[in-house]
Amino acid sequence: MSIESGRLKKIKNIVKEGINPYPSQGKRTHSCKEADSNFGQIEKDQENITLTGRLVLLRLHGKACFANLEDYSGRFQFFLNQNDLGEKDYNFFVDNIDVGDFIQVKGKLFQTKKGQNTLRVGEYLLLSKSLLPLPEKWHGLSNIETRFRQRYLDLISNPEVRKIFVVRSKVIKLMREFFDQRDFLEVDTPILQTLAGGATAKPFITHHQALNTDLYLRVAPELYLKRLIIGGIERVYEIARCFRNEGLDRTHNPEFTQIEFYQAYADYNDLMILTEELMAFLLKNLGFSDLKIEYQGQIINFKPPYPRLDFRQVIIEETKLDIDKYKEIKDLTSQVKSLGIKVDKTWGRGKILDELYKEFVLPKIIQPTFIINHPLELSPLAKKIPNRPGYVERFQLLVNGLEICNAFSELNDPLDQESRFEAQKELRKRGDEEAQSADQDFITALKYGMPPTAGEGIGIDRLINILTNTQNIREVILFPTLKPKK
Repeated sequence: MSIESGRLKKIKNIVKEGINPYPSQGKRTHSCKEADSNFGQIEKDQENITLTGRLVLLRLHGKACFANLEDYSGRFQFFLNQNDLGEKDYNFFVDNIDVGDFIQVKGKLFQTKKGQNTLRVGEYLLLSKSLLPLPEKWHGLSNIETRFRQRYLDLISNPEVRKIFVVRSKVIKLMREFFDQRDFLEVDTPILQTLAGGATAKPFITHHQALNTDLYLRVAPELYLKRLIIGGIERVYEIARCFRNEGLDRTHNPEFTQIEFYQAYADYNDLMILTEELMAFLLKNLGFSDLKIEYQGQIINFKPPYPRLDFRQVIIEETKLDIDKYKEIKDLTSQVKSLGIKVDKTWGRGKILDELYKEFVLPKIIQPTFIINHPLELSPLAKKIPNRPGYVERFQLLVNGLEICNAFSELNDPLDQESRFEAQKELRKRGDEEAQSADQDFITALKYGMPPTAGEGIGIDRLINILTNTQNIREVILFPTLKPKK
């Protein structure tokens, strides 16, 4: 008989006894953590308490047994014996209750000879029968595919995984607190958009039946947030779910979360300082008072200020290639190929430079570092640097080879923006599916005037990787995108 059919047989026995194996209520007077932390007072008062949760360990000793109950706060041991419960109720528990079941136990607290805080059960109630057993080694579920595909088993089996998502939730709350304190307004912008804009990425396409219109899942909220700046909301942010039709690897998931924020009358220098303040605020409130964390064997120091490295100069240092000497695509392609990078014929100058940067610069940056002043072709929405043709006021924050944020002084010249959209259209004609669409309504909005503004996007998933010492982005997304099983 299989374990599953054995548990099903128990269900039938339970129902035959006239007991509902799935009652609608299970009262909780204390959590496991409360029972443990308030043990002395509760024991002294001889108070009956009730605990509810999942049975995770069961040790039978003839006419008595010890077991562990687990709820959201932790675990607590309880003790049952035949003398307290009576022969019928005790045997019913032994014969029909399994590890994995949800139960309610009620009784008084005592301490075992070994000093273990324990609940002596006077009565119990089955709340939910588990028909499938927990993984054989439930306390160490390690199969990666199973962990991500069946996250509920991962959360049951690996308490440290739950802690990751507690940290994630706290970080998002802290971000809201940080920006709210600085008079930023949190908003929501459309996820379904008629044009995919705001970032260089291949979008997902869907179709709205009633409107008979193709729509795109947003790749970024940027263009809508800047419309709000134009409308007079001078500080704005959104914690945004974004979607990009790209490959999956340890740093990319097609569905991801970022915070984007925009501040009028600021430039990229202001946002670098604000980013340093944000990182310090997060770490201090997460318990890293010295602003140092360990990540993949490295001690990462987030104490400001962070180094600022010029994009062109760092490329020269790492490759001996001065990108300013090769303005033509043909010449740049030849030089980049000589460095071992395969160049697709659809790539524009910006894409080539980005691949060069990702290959030779990104992996070598360990400590928090700003890469600043990017080529214009990489940044169709950023403002030009005065007196430096071909470059824009942009920065990225890198930590241990990961790009954590991307920011720039926003382009608020509608004519310049229109010409850059035209350049993106040419790239799309050449086959670049990541080139941005020309958003004419945004151009119209810009023509009404946008104040000098700086904006930034921070990848929350990658930041949580750093803060929880996890390497794969799937570790910090509860339900990552996976190929369906056949």
